[in-house]
Amino acid sequence: MNTRQTFWIAAVGAALLIAGCAPTTGGRYYGYPSYGTYDPYYSGTPDPYYGGTSAPYYDPYYDGRSHAEEHRDLAREHEEQHEKLEQQYNKAMGRLDRQEHQAEEKLNRKYGGNAADPRYQEEERKIDQKYDYKRQKVERNITKEHGEGHRELEREHDAYHNDW
Repeated sequence: MNTRQTFWIAAVGAALLIAGCAPTTGGRYYGYPSYGTYDPYYSGTPDPYYGGTSAPYYDPYYDGRSHAEEHRDLAREHEEQHEKLEQQYNKAMGRLDRQEHQAEEKLNRKYGGNAADPRYQEEERKIDQKYDYKRQKVERNITKEHGEGHRELEREHDAYHNDW
């Protein structure tokens, strides 16, 4: 290969590189389409009257998901609600277990671990009743939240089907 061929190949390559990488190529100015051109990247439709593009159509009430996608999304949301409620339940029950254990330790220190003392037995019964009641309350509240979550998902599902 002689010098002349090498020079022409380098010149053509440089010209192509510059033509493809220049910031104002194709009538663009700092990355925006020029007036009168259509660029799908910037969306919109060509507007021949003004020579630019019109704003893209956007409908906030339109849901482009298919029926299967809607059900998949609702199932995922339902699973997330179950996980959240399970975490809340575990956290509350762990807290109650810890508090009950601390109350029993305090009771043991107060009476020197003498489980035969009637006062010890009475206070132990009160502690058991108190924390059993609190556990039932946590379960009742979690069940209530779970039911509300199901009703909300059912409303979303019904609203989706009613929009058909």
